[in-house]
Amino acid sequence: MSASESNQLTRIGRWGYAGPWYGGLTTQSEHPLLGRLAMLRRFGLEVFTVGLTDWDSLREQERKTIVDLLDAYGMQLAVHIGYPYITASDEEIRANNAHILLALSRLAMYRQPAIVTTEPRYSHRFDKRLPLDHALERLSKSIAPIAAGCRDLGVRLGIENHGDFYCSDLVQVCRETPDLYLFLDTGNTFLIGERPLEAFRTAAPYVIGAHFKDHKVRPRLDARPLHLEIGPSALGDGDVPLQACYDLLAEQAPYPYELIMEIEMICPDDESPIDCLNRSIAYIRTLDGEQG
Repeated sequence: MSASESNQLTRIGRWGYAGPWYGGLTTQSEHPLLGRLAMLRRFGLEVFTVGLTDWDSLREQERKTIVDLLDAYGMQLAVHIGYPYITASDEEIRANNAHILLALSRLAMYRQPAIVTTEPRYSHRFDKRLPLDHALERLSKSIAPIAAGCRDLGVRLGIENHGDFYCSDLVQVCRETPDLYLFLDTGNTFLIGERPLEAFRTAAPYVIGAHFKDHKVRPRLDARPLHLEIGPSALGDGDVPLQACYDLLAEQAPYPYELIMEIEMICPDDESPIDCLNRSIAYIRTLDGEQG
């Protein structure tokens, strides 16, 4: 069933798939991106994500083929960008920003992206090389020209919590950076030691898209060093409060009907990726029905 033949999975947003790209999900194709595009159509998904570097490496005919297929399937395009915003030198920041904005403007000649996403590309908020406030200030200063450039292109830029900063840290950066929004990864809250629901409440008014991901977790108090085990899960089977997250985004996201929602699925070892994805999609279809 193609995206153009299917209904939206939920009443808000458009859904895609962020990975991992298990071998069982995609079939052999003349180009890996075409194989991923065929997989999205097969599962009735509507958002195709490509890295800006990958797009730049395509031949002219390959770009035209992808755009033609997006049009034929009724799909949207999402683009991923980035470099180490905090640790790059001033010269590297200027050069990288200029390159990204030029490449985005060229891409927009083929197809206007629905969203541009990035992540801090930094170690983590507990890194002692820089005080936290200085790291966040550096992040804001580096990314501000890209946010402004995306605005001028008519597209929004969202920064992902990538297991590096709290959602509240990135909300602070968004408040200090005009035209910057959050791209929320629901599972990465556990990676940095956040309480997911509290993080979602803080993030929701700034969220323009999400990696919708679940994990099964358990504390290991018997281990050294002490840690939280974070394991794979189909969506809806784990410990991330996904229904509550969806409800918050429906109520508080600035553009709820334009959300770009991407399934990110870490498949359990004892389940095939196809079965896991089918169960995850079936769970997503329940999200509206379970609302109060």
